[in-house]
Amino acid sequence: MLNRFVICLAAIVLCAGLLLAHGDPIMGTVTAVTNDTFTITGKDNKPVTIMLEKSTKYLVNDKAAKKTDLKPGVRVVIDAHMDTKMKMLSAEEVNIGTAEKK
Repeated sequence: MLNRFVICLAAIVLCAGLLLAHGDPIMGTVTAVTNDTFTITGKDNKPVTIMLEKSTKYLVNDKAAKKTDLKPGVRVVIDAHMDTKMKMLSAEEVNIGTAEKK
């Protein structure tokens, strides 16, 4: 019984650690897209440039999308990590929403 409790506790701690490792998602509106980066304007109206990698996943409505769906004007929620070598954020997953209303 104690063994099961310890295993369950270890699993909970591991899952919590994985969730916290990514940090908060980055949200904003795309302002520019290049072959290997894109720039967004976030809540604070400051531009943030984020690297795109071959392994970056793109989603629209929780379904697989393509890099070409990433266009200026669309809103995004990004899961990224800091690339310490490049000293830039690197996108792991980009959830593409709708174009911003004007």
